[in-house]
Amino acid sequence: MLASLMMFSVYASAQSASNVNVATPEPEHYNYSEHMDIAKVINITTAEDTNNACGPVDAHMVYVDHKGATHDLQYKIFGSACLNG
Repeated sequence: MLASLMMFSVYASAQSASNVNVATPEPEHYNYSEHMDIAKVINITTAEDTNNACGPVDAHMVYVDHKGATHDLQYKIFGSACLNG
């Protein structure tokens, strides 16, 4: 009985450790026709300051979907320096 409980405990520990998403997912490239399932945004970064950029700027967002999976999304945004005169 004790041996079976110990085996179950080891199995449960291994299962819960495997459910933790420690590795960063591969970057996905955004397609404007996609529906996004975003439950929580973790981080948004840009390759350069969008206030000083005129034209497309590479952007990057890490988010969690409603199923709890982490996504790493790459996309482009337009810098706002062109709009300022």
